[in-house]
Amino acid sequence: MKHSLKELGSELSHRRATEGMAKERVRRPLRRETKMAVGMAIVLALAMVVAAVTLFTHTFPAGTTGSHVTTTCTTLTMGTPSVPAGSGTVRFNCGATTPAFVADGSGPVTPTFSLGGTLYTGLTIVASAAIGTSCTGGTALTSGTGLTPPAGSYDYCASYTGAGVLPGFTLTWSQ
Repeated sequence: MKHSLKELGSELSHRRATEGMAKERVRRPLRRETKMAVGMAIVLALAMVVAAVTLFTHTFPAGTTGSHVTTTCTTLTMGTPSVPAGSGTVRFNCGATTPAFVADGSGPVTPTFSLGGTLYTGLTIVASAAIGTSCTGGTALTSGTGLTPPAGSYDYCASYTGAGVLPGFTLTWSQ
């Protein structure tokens, strides 16, 4: 016989613990309706996540725009230098009164050229005129720097300093 409440409480706690361990938890299988409801909820949740992350994707095709500058020649005609010795200018076009190039005025174009190590000191574009017309005004070109010439026909004018042979060089337009 137990003599104290403390001993009785201790024994009761021990029995409850051992009985609880001896019982195995019995899992009942989910009913068919419950399985379907859980499956539908998972599918719906996944669809909402996908829809929230990506609504749609656009793929842009490759394409080419028209040239903003065009020419009728690849080798230019050189006019007569304005000064035989010293500082002057010389006009270049496609011959007689044919412009060096035509601009449509719709977008930027970038010239690439090198005047280094020559008598040339600068290059401008001017309104097209006869090859013998003197160069005045115009827009200075900087190699590698884009510009948008207004729509029109253009010649090149090169400025130079010194006497001697004015060497040839190339200029490439890109857009």
